[in-house]
Amino acid sequence: MHRFFVPPTHIEANCVSLTADASRQLARVLRARPGDCIIVLDDSGYEYAVTLDSITPRRSTGVITDRYIGEGEARLSVTLYQGLMKADRFEYVLQKGTELGISRFVPFISERTVARNVVSSSRLTRWGKIIREAAEQAGRCRLPLLKETLSFAEACEAISKPAIIGWESERDVGIKDTLLCLKADVKDAQSISIMIGSEGGLDDGEVEYALSRGITPVSLGRRILRAETAGIIAAAAVLYEMDEMG
Repeated sequence: MHRFFVPPTHIEANCVSLTADASRQLARVLRARPGDCIIVLDDSGYEYAVTLDSITPRRSTGVITDRYIGEGEARLSVTLYQGLMKADRFEYVLQKGTELGISRFVPFISERTVARNVVSSSRLTRWGKIIREAAEQAGRCRLPLLKETLSFAEACEAISKPAIIGWESERDVGIKDTLLCLKADVKDAQSISIMIGSEGGLDDGEVEYALSRGITPVSLGRRILRAETAGIIAAAAVLYEMDEMG
């Protein structure tokens, strides 16, 4: 069934009202009719089976017929600290990272970051929509958080441990061996942070600073990955090694 996130205030007792975006999609794209069933989510971890009783492009309503805990979330909380990039590339990270199961995105600006413009309110709105639609498509029951943009130093100070940082110049320490060493700590914390640079990568001084703050540099393999790919691959490796992918 089709899935739609709504604000918690849109659920009262057993009645649900859909947002304007969801109503427009139901009416004009999906051609839904009264009596059709959908899944509604309020970002609480619960899913609500809903039977639609009124559908218009501006407002749709339904009645809750069942309520249960969703199963689309990883037990492990993964935070991706991603160097800010050009809009389309950062949006790719948000979309695919949400599909994969990342819990939180924290953009940061480093020495080689190209896209240094202040993130506008309209851009944040668009990014929120990308995250929501990806979460609906992926069967998630919670929306990943998108935090404010930090400087590289601020990100290193704020980051939760255990934490790793992907670095193309690392030759001796691979992500697999690092995750095996960190597995007990990750299991105890039920969380891990991943830091990935922007298009220009990170300079040696930044990686040294990260290391001084307890962030472990790792190699992601012998091939050089694009900035928008590296974080997704690192998160997939983490979720796999921590038994979160089946």
